[in-house]
Amino acid sequence: MLRRSRPLAALCAVVLLSGLAACGSESDSADEATGSSGSSGGPEEVSFTGEVGESLTAEWSGAIEQPEETTVETLVEGDGEEIAEGATVSTYVYVGNGSTQEDVFSDYDNGAPESIPNDEQVGEVFLEMMDGATYGSRVVAVTTPTDLLGPGAESNSLGLGADDSVVVVMDLVEEQEVAPTPSSDQAEDAAPDSQPSVVSEGGDPVGLDFEGIDEPALDTPVQRVVLEEGDGAKVKASDTVTVDYLGATYDADAPFDESYSRGEPLVSPLSGLIPGWSIGLDGVPVGSRVLLQIPPAYGYGTQGSPPNIPGNATLWFLIDVVEAE
Repeated sequence: MLRRSRPLAALCAVVLLSGLAACGSESDSADEATGSSGSSGGPEEVSFTGEVGESLTAEWSGAIEQPEETTVETLVEGDGEEIAEGATVSTYVYVGNGSTQEDVFSDYDNGAPESIPNDEQVGEVFLEMMDGATYGSRVVAVTTPTDLLGPGAESNSLGLGADDSVVVVMDLVEEQEVAPTPSSDQAEDAAPDSQPSVVSEGGDPVGLDFEGIDEPALDTPVQRVVLEEGDGAKVKASDTVTVDYLGATYDADAPFDESYSRGEPLVSPLSGLIPGWSIGLDGVPVGSRVLLQIPPAYGYGTQGSPPNIPGNATLWFLIDVVEAE
């Protein structure tokens, strides 16, 4: 639940060096998705059925040889506007192993689209697929693990071998609204009475009480209250941290996630978590208990993290910093 919400969330560790209601084009149909309405149809060895933004099924008839260079074709041409440079696109992504004829990743299976920016952070394959494309389109690329995943190709989590071919499909549904930019990218130390109070049972936190607390504006910077200050080394944004935590949205009846009842602290690089954690924990001594208020731009943005975190949600996290190194 805390992981950074980025394009290809399940692949972010290798793709980027590191759910929303979607709608297809009115002209989309299962026949069009196979390329029978004047589109190229993509590679002969695989066809795709299902409407853009609703579903995608791959039907394999043979293996695909690894290409010498990435090729991109349009299966369905959408009737929306051309995707602008720098726009954030609500996109369903599918990845298949063309050599073994297996599905290895699908946002349709995961139940929500990705919010993918049309800029250099997503890599050349995705940039080429979005170049000149229109909203409502279905685009396919045949590529290699190295071209798709870059330096992380050798240790990828998709089971792709170095000599495998890779088939990537993007359903470019619609332009994604961007969360308001906070008025500062630094954490602000807040008064304790401006934040919810901690509810505990048996000594462990179980929730946050928002009585008397107004919902903040979406552009409010990260707010930080150090409830208990530790005496350890100060956390750096580059650290891997060990923490116990509890997270909640405004006036929620229950946390959307917490580690206290599990008895297993979270261990993770801060760089792999939502940006609000790096901003809020930077400089906090190990051993501290901190309450953070995180705006959507530094949390899960307009996409949210269904089903428990809606789009444009301000998040609150109670965090016990156990270790940082």
